[in-house]
Amino acid sequence: MQNKTLGIVAFLGITGLCIGLSGCGKNVDTVAGSSIPIELGEHVMYGSYQGEPVEWRVLDKKDGEILLLSEYGLDILPFDDSGSGSIIWENSSIRNWLNNEFYNSTFSKEEQENILVSSSEGFDENNESVSWQSEKPYWHLERKTEDKVFLLSYTEMVEYLIINSGLEFYDHQYAYDELLCYPTEYAKQQLYQVFDIDTCGWWLCNPEYSECVENDDFKTYSEMITAYGQLDLAKMDSIQNAVRPAMWVTWQSDMETIEEE
Repeated sequence: MQNKTLGIVAFLGITGLCIGLSGCGKNVDTVAGSSIPIELGEHVMYGSYQGEPVEWRVLDKKDGEILLLSEYGLDILPFDDSGSGSIIWENSSIRNWLNNEFYNSTFSKEEQENILVSSSEGFDENNESVSWQSEKPYWHLERKTEDKVFLLSYTEMVEYLIINSGLEFYDHQYAYDELLCYPTEYAKQQLYQVFDIDTCGWWLCNPEYSECVENDDFKTYSEMITAYGQLDLAKMDSIQNAVRPAMWVTWQSDMETIEEE
């Protein structure tokens, strides 16, 4: 795999992120909407990709809207395939793919009407690095775009998959079962190299914070979660990591929910 050990993160002073974290995505700091008859962590079916229904996990809900994350890695794609070197989320090929090819091929016109444009507070890519004691992770280049479909940011990953799972502390040096992802059968077939493990790595939307990196090689890396559930970096053109789309949609009473076994 083209993953590089995340020693650079230690350089940036990331030793952990606690429950006081404030998120960067839409509605990340809101209380779940009581009017929606579905619980956080439950699953719904919405859309169809490569001939198979897409299963989504509910991460947040508010005011008739729910935040969904694909339960499985749906495809294997590079973060960016332009060969331009250092690329931020706004200009990445994966963002273009999610909001065009994936969006149009996965959802019907009726389903598309329920998918909301999601904005993010984000952080300016030219922000100076702050001290490691800061609660806000300025060293992660968050989304600052408006998208219908997107990848989770580092901040959202911690808030929704770690903190909301009942854990009070996140440390990037450890692997977490809560971050494991399994590829669909279609995604497995797209892997450049198959390993003796059922899980797969998956992309976040955060490219490496190049302003803090002296080694130019790191500027072509983006953050991802490994097949073992640990934060790491991978080359932007790597074809070993899965895509787990996320999106805000308007809750529909006829949405197909999945009963837990």
